[in-house]
This record gives sequence, structure tokens and C-alpha cells, in this order.
Amino acid sequence: MKDVTNSSRTKRFKMNHENFSFKDIFQKSDKYGTKIRWLYLVLAIGVTIYYYVALPAIHYAAPEFWMMLFVITLIVIIIESLADGMGLYDQVKAGTDGGKGFKWKLPLKYKLLIYPWPILLLVAFVSNLIFSPVFMADSFANMIKIETKDFSKDFPETDMDHITLVDRDTAERLGDRQLGALTELVSQFEAADDYTQISKAGQPFRVSPLEYAGFFKWLNNFSKGIPNYIQVDNVTGKVTLEKPAQPIKYSYSDMFNRNVLRKLRFAYPFKMFSHPSFEVDDEGNPFYIATTYGRHFFLKEPKVTGLVTLNAMTGVTQYYPLNEIPSWVDRVYSSDLLMHQLEMHGHYSNGFFNSLFAKNGVTEPTKGYNYLAIGDDLYMYTGITSVVADESNIGFVLVNMRTKEASMYPLTAAEEFSAMASAEGSLQEKSYTATFPLLINVGGDPLYILTLKDNSGLIKQYALVDAQDYQEVYTAPSVKKLLADYAATNQIEDAKVVDESSLETITGQVENIQATVVDGNSIYYFMVDGQVYRADISLSDRLPFVEEGDDLEFKAGQDGVVVEIMGDFANSRGESVDSSESSDSDKSADPLTENLDAVESDASSEE
Repeated sequence: MKDVTNSSRTKRFKMNHENFSFKDIFQKSDKYGTKIRWLYLVLAIGVTIYYYVALPAIHYAAPEFWMMLFVITLIVIIIESLADGMGLYDQVKAGTDGGKGFKWKLPLKYKLLIYPWPILLLVAFVSNLIFSPVFMADSFANMIKIETKDFSKDFPETDMDHITLVDRDTAERLGDRQLGALTELVSQFEAADDYTQISKAGQPFRVSPLEYAGFFKWLNNFSKGIPNYIQVDNVTGKVTLEKPAQPIKYSYSDMFNRNVLRKLRFAYPFKMFSHPSFEVDDEGNPFYIATTYGRHFFLKEPKVTGLVTLNAMTGVTQYYPLNEIPSWVDRVYSSDLLMHQLEMHGHYSNGFFNSLFAKNGVTEPTKGYNYLAIGDDLYMYTGITSVVADESNIGFVLVNMRTKEASMYPLTAAEEFSAMASAEGSLQEKSYTATFPLLINVGGDPLYILTLKDNSGLIKQYALVDAQDYQEVYTAPSVKKLLADYAATNQIEDAKVVDESSLETITGQVENIQATVVDGNSIYYFMVDGQVYRADISLSDRLPFVEEGDDLEFKAGQDGVVVEIMGDFANSRGESVDSSESSDSDKSADPLTENLDAVESDASSEE
């Protein structure tokens, strides 16, 4: 018997196939695709979790935003394809063979989901070509404006009381040591690795918050918050645990909505900002500072648009446009951004093709930088050298990190790395490693000042290198002695340096001597001829053996601070002690000796 049921269904399908499309399938198969489209709920949950964790900026120039949008679009296409495919399968299963002569037509919804992406890629490619240094060399060069000045007249005279020789590594060692001595804190908190360079009320410091020492420590303490932050004096190395007016409730170690990045992203979902840095205002209140960005040249170069502050105690956020940024904020422009813009300025000031071929006047910053605290502002310093490989600078640049005011000081001088190598070579037998130098102005002369460290990272010596004659090197166990030695051999006018003329050579018998610890350093107070003098342990490793009645010869300033212990001294038992041996000692010559040596001894005892 002939089956007319299927043939009739086929006939009906053939009669209507010319007007059939995927739109018809979509309309007729809602009941078939409903279960598939429940995947949109999963997608919504997934997107919410991703946004909560990754925190992408919803901004046309944010790559992470476009990546998220592309993945969402791809998943939507997959869900719709599955739903429509299920509908087509159910139609065929109901008695059709798919229809002969059926012409497939891409539904509008797929066109809207797919077609924009090739267009966007084309726009990105074309704009990347058009807005490139090939066609816009002048614009790239002028992202930073540089004013040329005279070093001897315009470079700020160095205040010898504010030379910031405590670098990040040393600050971390000192901070960890200070925190380790406080058992009630170290059991719950640890030092964060921020140690941000700031200028607080005109004084240079590095500051870093404490952070929870793990998830369970956060559970125990998050309701109370973080009680302190670490402050390291960049000049003296003095470490203090500062207690703000209220505990810190927002930090990188906080979870969920009290995390710094999450708090800022939810408050400003449409702004791109840099990695927030920890700073404190002049009253000691802790903040996180996030620079906001737009774009130069459509999608190309980052452009600073303002600043967002987050009060780490209260969670209050505030956006400031560039012309309203508070004066206590030190870092608006990151050092990486400034170095990049200095490079663009040096490469393209005379055109793109000149940078490739003639290279007339093409310069670039050296591969390192440092910070100078001048007044209430923080400056980034770096040398400028020719792209032609050599070991000399043609000048120096100072950039205000709050205002981006940049000054170029043309000056032929040794490159910083050459000065570092020269300082290392002056004590070659010690195998010390030089830190990146600071440029200072002493009586109109450009000098590099730096520290020399051993393999353990402990500061052993200070070095002063003539920037214009890097073979002229001075080394000493203290900054004061270093500057005094330089002043003794150079004519320095109006320089804030303790020269030999201000020192008095004293010979006498020690009437009384006491040792104490000041800010972690061993200090010896002794009396000669009724006058009290103060000597740091770094001056001589024989100081612990000095007794009452010993004869001592030394140099000291009018303030009673001893800068040098001279020659031999005889103790009360008639034994001669050669204090000059201390110059060849392997003991650390840094004023921070006791702090750093304690760190090393603690590590040895733990082993």
C-alpha cells in the first residue's frame, strides 16, 4: 500500500519552499530553541564573573574591552546557531527532507553579529597606519614639550640634607626589618612591595602600606582594617610605622569590593587608568592615586586626562582634571610614559625619515632613570644621548612628575652607566655593584652620586663621580665624609657641603664613652676635654673597643658630629690600635649598617 502521508508532506513543503528562510525556521521553532537559549543565562553569569575579576574598562580605546565584546559575540553566534539548528532538525524530523531547491539565506541577526568585526579591524589597521610617525612625526615629537636651560644657572642647587640615596631595595630591607621587630604586627601583616617615592612636606620618603599576610589573616582583621603604613626617610634611612587617623580599609590585599582596583573600576567603569600607586598627603593620610588616560591620535598613544584619588581609609573617590590636581600628589605621569615620550621626542623632532637614514640630531634617553625631590615636587631625571653608540651624554632632562614640565640641560658628560663602571673600578678588588646615580649640582658642577653594594645588597661605600670627567672618582664610608673629601680638593663656592675648613682636628683623652642605638644604628657618644662628640659605628669598627682614658684623634664639625677617626689610638692598657684598619674592613660603611647587617644576621641564624 502506498504511503501518501509522507508524500503529501513533501508536496506541501515543495509548494512553499520558494518563500522559506531561516527567519521562518526561527519563528516556527521557538519551542525547539527555548532550551538552547537558556544558555544566555549562563553567558550572563559568566560575563558578570569575568567583569568582576578582570575589571576591563568600558572604553573604545581599551583592548580588553574589545576582547570581551568579541568573545561575547562569538558565544551569541554559537547559541543562536545551536537554537536555529535544532529548529531545522525538528522541522525535518516532522516530515520534510529539507526541500529540494532550497536556497539558504543568512538571517539579519547573523549579519549584525558578524559583519562589524571585519570593518572594525579595517578601521584599526588604517588608523594605525595614518596616525603613525610616518605621517605625524611632529605630533609624536611634541607629546612632551622640553625647555632648554643652562645647568650652572638653572639646575637647582643640591640641598645636601636631601640627597635621596636610600633606594628601593634598601628601603624594602629596612621596612621588613622594622616590621619583623614588632611581633604583634608581623604575625598578622606583612609589608607590601609598593615603597613609592614621594615628597611629603618637602621631605623625600618611600612609603608602603602593610598588607594582610594571607586569606585567613584577612578574615581575622578585615573588620578592623590595616593599622599602619611604613615610611622610610630617603636621606637618613629612618623607618617609622605611621598610624593614620583611621585604619586602612582599602588595599590590594583586601578582598571583594574593598580591593583597590575593584573599588575604582566600579566607581569609574568608563575610565581607563593606570596601576594605582600608594601615596600619602602632607598630613599623612593614605591614598591610592590612579592616573586616567585617553588616546593621542585616535587609538595610538596614551594621553593623560586626569587623576582619581581613593582615600584608603574611607573609600571616598574623587576625580580631578589636569588643571585641578592637588599639590600634594607627586605622581601623575608615570616614569615609563615619560621615558617613552622623551624617546619619541628625540627620534622624530627632525622627521620620520631622518630617524631612519640621516639621523641628524636624533637622540634618546639613557636606559635608566632616578628621582630627585626638589621642593614639594618629585622629578624624574635621565640622561640624553645620541643614537650613535657611545658612552657620553649630550645633556640631562628633569621632568616634573605632577605637571610634566620638562627641562633639558645641554651638557657633555659621561653616561650614567660609564660613571657606574668607573665607581666600581675604583674599588675593583671589592667587586661592589653600583646603583644608578643621582645627578647633583655642587657649586655649579655636575656630579653623580651613588652607592656601592656588595653581593648581599648591603651598602658598603658612597661614590662621587665627576659627570664631565668620570675618571675622577671619590669614595667614602659616609656621605658627609664623601662631600668633605670633594670640597677639600675643589674650589666650591656657596655650596652646601661640609668642607675641611669647617672641621676641627681634635686630639685628647676619652673621659667618658657610652654606646646607644639611634634608629637602628649604633652611635657612640664620648667626651673629650668636657665636650661631647657623636660617632657612628661606620667610621671605625674599633669604636666598640674604646675605653675611658684612651687617646683619640679625630675630625668633627661644630655640631660635635665626628666625620673621621684618624691614625692610631692608644688604649688605657698601653695597647696601640690602628683605626685605619677600618677602611679596609669588610664591615658595611653605610649609616644604615646596623639595620642591614641585622637583616643578614637574622637570615643566617634562621638557616
